[in-house]
Amino acid sequence: MKYKLEVCCGSIEDALVAQKMKADRIEFNGGLELGGLTPSLGVFKKLRALVSLPIMVMIRPHNGMYHYSELDFEAMKDDARILLQEGADGIVFGFLTKQGKIDEDRVKTMVGIAQGKTTVFHKAIDETDDIEETLEALIRCKVDRVLLGGGLGKIEEHLEILADLQEKYGHEIELLPGGGVRKDLVLKVIQTTKIHQIHMTCKRLEINPKTKTIHYVVDEEILKEVQTLLNSII
Repeated sequence: MKYKLEVCCGSIEDALVAQKMKADRIEFNGGLELGGLTPSLGVFKKLRALVSLPIMVMIRPHNGMYHYSELDFEAMKDDARILLQEGADGIVFGFLTKQGKIDEDRVKTMVGIAQGKTTVFHKAIDETDDIEETLEALIRCKVDRVLLGGGLGKIEEHLEILADLQEKYGHEIELLPGGGVRKDLVLKVIQTTKIHQIHMTCKRLEINPKTKTIHYVVDEEILKEVQTLLNSII
């Protein structure tokens, strides 16, 4: 059984490391320190020219709530169209109403824009009151995959929930465990949930000594260790 690894990347260099270490695909973001934002077109075009892995690109104009203004939504649709035209293999997004429920109309719009390319609903699902209800809505909207941790808090607290969701819905939508998955959790997540893919940053922190600002980078050694763990699963 092949266990897929999606690496969350915030730079071209990150993506090149992921490709070198034979990740299965990447999720590409700007501003990982803000939870992941839409990357610039110039950076994406350079990335696409250098990386052959499938690229899921984040569509998120800013951090904060997942209920966006009409102006934000118009910009997100434009970003999605342009990045797909430039070679993105899929788009990652999340829309909630003011009441914290999935915004099905906006999700359906993004699925239409994707025109058959992969659509991924991100961890906004973990902020909804009823994850099962949200998954059923995503299935109705024909979303391909959902990135989730099973609820707010640490993913290791929700592994049994993820296992139950996989059993109930895994034949209708891909579940992708992610959010705070450390290398020491990889085997536990895979073996408990019975999900055959995982999303990780495999990151290390770099700190600017003058400003004390932080920057996340994909660590080749961590990624190598994770691949070894995944390959060890029988």
